[in-house]
Amino acid sequence: MKRSVLTLIIIIAVLANNGPVSAADHAVLTVALVSTSWNTGLPTAVARGMGYFAQEGLEVRPVTLASSGPIMMALLMSGQAQIVIAGGVAILRGIARGAPVVIIGGHLSRMSYALMGAKGYKSVSDLKGRIVGITGIGGLGEFAVTESLKRNGLIKDRDYTLLNIEGGTAARMAALRAGKVQAVPLTPGQWVQAEKEGLPVILDTRDSLAEFPSTVVASTREFTIAHSDQAVSFLRAESKAMDFIRQNKDKAIAMGKAQGLRGDLAVERKALDYYAEDLDIKLTQSNIAALLKIVDSSEPTGKYFDETYLNQALGKK
Repeated sequence: MKRSVLTLIIIIAVLANNGPVSAADHAVLTVALVSTSWNTGLPTAVARGMGYFAQEGLEVRPVTLASSGPIMMALLMSGQAQIVIAGGVAILRGIARGAPVVIIGGHLSRMSYALMGAKGYKSVSDLKGRIVGITGIGGLGEFAVTESLKRNGLIKDRDYTLLNIEGGTAARMAALRAGKVQAVPLTPGQWVQAEKEGLPVILDTRDSLAEFPSTVVASTREFTIAHSDQAVSFLRAESKAMDFIRQNKDKAIAMGKAQGLRGDLAVERKALDYYAEDLDIKLTQSNIAALLKIVDSSEPTGKYFDETYLNQALGKK
């Protein structure tokens, strides 16, 4: 807890001391991104590079934190960030605990995980009696693995064992190579790298869990009520960027690099082929209802998602 508080203090200090210089007629928005992954940051990078935010009267400053849901909530409620792009489950849990936050749109419409197997493993049935390694018991990764395997006939603890591996992707891959586990979940950029080693994709959770959005756009209810035009403009600019990405993948990757995204461009370009179609601001109440099942909530979806701004951004009445 003390470490989280200290982290938050440092983040707020950085945000406060690095304000952007913008045109006087542009509203300044700080947008917190929960991950360094390109599928999280690329739409915002392209919207900045193509001038879509400027066309909407916005000056958007993205800040990538690679941090937790509670930190994201604290940044919103402190006013240090006006919008966050983060995992839908983490946002729902924060709202369920009383945070005055609301989801206003989608971002990545499906859970982009592939369950990569060790060499020689070709199908879900090959994992029966084996060990699957994840990082973070109780997190979205665990849900994606256990639910997708369940829908394909394997039940945790009955048919396979789940092993928590601290240390992130590198540690999971080391365990896979050493034979300590027989499968691990990876995001698109990571599984492109794994395929280079000859490791097979056993299961693509995007197909198994199609109703569950991965990342969403959220803000505080206070901000969206006071600045509804900015919320709508942000979503509209992001949507334009997503359309550009789908139609101009090579240019989008180059623009991501120009805007400061880091990584192997060849890997990121190939990974984009996996998730480009999933970049979408569209979101439905049924998507939220599906996510609420993960957090064991039977509350109405309207507590968590206000589609007013999304409908306006999409030109709906």
